[in-house]
This record gives sequence, C-alpha cells and structure tokens, in this order.
Amino acid sequence: MSEVAQLLLLVIRGILLWVMVPAGVLSWMVLGPMTNASLGACLGWFDLNLIAFVQRGLLRLVIRDPQAKWVPLAEMRATKHRIVFLGMW
Repeated sequence: MSEVAQLLLLVIRGILLWVMVPAGVLSWMVLGPMTNASLGACLGWFDLNLIAFVQRGLLRLVIRDPQAKWVPLAEMRATKHRIVFLGMW
C-alpha cells in the first residue's frame, strides 16, 4: 500500500471513529447479550470492519490489493483487536 493510501486510510478512519465509537457502544448494548462479547471486543470488531470498509469501499481505486478482511459477527467475541483512542485524534 502506498504512503498516500496509508495517510488517507488513517485520516478517514480517524474521522469515522468519532461516529463509530458512540454507535458501537449503543449497538453493544443490543448485541452484547446475544454474542457474550465484551465492549472492547465489540468495538474492536467494528473497527476491523470499518478498516475493511474503507480499504475495500472508499479507497478501492487507490488500494489495488486490500489486505483487510471482513470479520463475521460470529467472531466478535474472539476479536483481540482493540481501538487505541489516540487514533481518533
């Protein structure tokens, strides 16, 4: 992935995290009991899918071979990825 694509990914992700984190907390209140996932695992799952969406959707013309994969809902509980809140700045 080129440096321009990496910079675009970071900027777009940083902006979208401001929307995704509050929406993720609200959806965790609904999905949490169904999936038995912690808040960190739920937000990590949303973030991984957000990165996949940005790479495969918004930046598909810039990133020729996106490396991010969609993470199914069934794997939410086992998600180890966590959001670093400094990434939102």
